[in-house]
Amino acid sequence: MAYEKRLCVLKQIKRGFSADGSPLSGAVHAERLGGELTLTVKLLGVAPVREGRYALVVWLDGKYFYFALSDNGPIKLENAPTLHDGFSALILFVKGEAEPIAYGHCGFAPADYQPLLRAFEEEGEKKKRKQPIPTPLSPNQVPGIPSPQVPLAPGVPVPDEGEKEAERAIYDDEAIADANYFTEKENDGKADQNENAARRGGGKKEKGTHAGGAASHEEDGVEQPFYRGGGLTYYNSVREKIEEAFVKFPRAEELSKAISQSEWIKANGAYLGIVYEKGQPRYLCVASESHGEPPEEMKETCVFVPANPFTETEGYYVVFQDADTGEIVKTAQS
Repeated sequence: MAYEKRLCVLKQIKRGFSADGSPLSGAVHAERLGGELTLTVKLLGVAPVREGRYALVVWLDGKYFYFALSDNGPIKLENAPTLHDGFSALILFVKGEAEPIAYGHCGFAPADYQPLLRAFEEEGEKKKRKQPIPTPLSPNQVPGIPSPQVPLAPGVPVPDEGEKEAERAIYDDEAIADANYFTEKENDGKADQNENAARRGGGKKEKGTHAGGAASHEEDGVEQPFYRGGGLTYYNSVREKIEEAFVKFPRAEELSKAISQSEWIKANGAYLGIVYEKGQPRYLCVASESHGEPPEEMKETCVFVPANPFTETEGYYVVFQDADTGEIVKTAQS
């Protein structure tokens, strides 16, 4: 399973979209593990919008991908093309027409943002053309009332006045409620929140942290946006030992920089780490520094992770273990 990492720096194209009037700046981090691509957009000083929206267009291996920008964390793309030739990213403000506001590229990606802008506009036109056109009514056809030329279906009796009166009696504007509807709904909502919190936390409602200090998915009864969900069977079985190790041994910040959303320690010459996905442990990892060929016991299962986007020789050999099942992620798997 190959690991690729790229970074492109964003530069301002059009003024008027920063919160303090200064030029916009930022970057897009791209990581591809197997076939899954993770895009992390960091745009500094961008102003919030009341009308319209921000969008992202990405060029990758000759293809275009379109995403809506929000505060919901990294963007995931399954079965993504390779990052070998680099990528480019265009930030747009969309309100009717799309306005380019920032652009960046790396590797062999296009240095001009115009192809990405045209691709986004063409995609919008395709969506408009796919929308069904409503069939116009005839001049004498009023919605809900049959035309004089259309007879009533046979066997369907027309309601008489007595039935109409009975239907009107079902609802009475002047009826006095014998219960406080809004209080009941409020209590029902709180009960639902408590039930969901208990299900996510395994019956625990106190706030806390994962191993090594990663934030939990619930704090003060408010669900956090980075909760992944799913089981952590294997992780929970070894959690106490992992927490003890993270307290006992020093942190390895160099690997945390190489793999985003992860934390590491160095113990007895090897590295032990946790890779998170939306705040939950996703992989438990063991790593060693790359000096020529990988260690014999890691050859069949390890992945080479470069130390930074600018090197292909310096880095680490990493073994990924599923936090739920405990299975080793094979190199041949994608």
